[in-house]
Amino acid sequence: MEIKKMIIVLSITISIIFGIMLGISYGWYAYSNAETSVKGSTIKEAPTIIFTQNEYISSNINMPIYDIDRYIYANKNSFSITLGKNLKDYNTAIEISLEDIAISNELKIPNYKYELLQNGKTIANGDFSTIENQNKLVIVPMTMLDANSYPETYRYELFVWLSDDGTNQNNLMNKEFSAKININSAIKR
Repeated sequence: MEIKKMIIVLSITISIIFGIMLGISYGWYAYSNAETSVKGSTIKEAPTIIFTQNEYISSNINMPIYDIDRYIYANKNSFSITLGKNLKDYNTAIEISLEDIAISNELKIPNYKYELLQNGKTIANGDFSTIENQNKLVIVPMTMLDANSYPETYRYELFVWLSDDGTNQNNLMNKEFSAKININSAIKR
């Protein structure tokens, strides 16, 4: 009876060891034959974005100013986007938006405006009257950047101001506005 038990235990042990060896052999075979070759390249550089201050623009004073004086007195945030040499064989597009917008309801009017300049030229402008309950505003939809040479730097200035319309706007002063400037890029060969 002792020998019978010993033979059963030995048979089970050998079966388990054989099963483990079979599993390891199949795993090694599957791993070595699963190799695939993908041809392509990796982009090692993305557009470089540098903010002069930081990526937030905010105001809690909002003094009415004439539109002609916006470049002097408006809230301003400057940033640059540089396309490096490694991007010269690619098409690069960017989208610029304001996100996480916190704006007083009183400022959701046509007189609370924004303007975005690229290298000194206006590329987008508008107001905050249509923002309603949204916390995102796309200023520039996905747009291609056409570089003449590489590296090339595009300089941006975003202005936000309360436009003076000649009426009493004291109730609009000291209202809050803040948003994060978000820049998304897409690169395609």
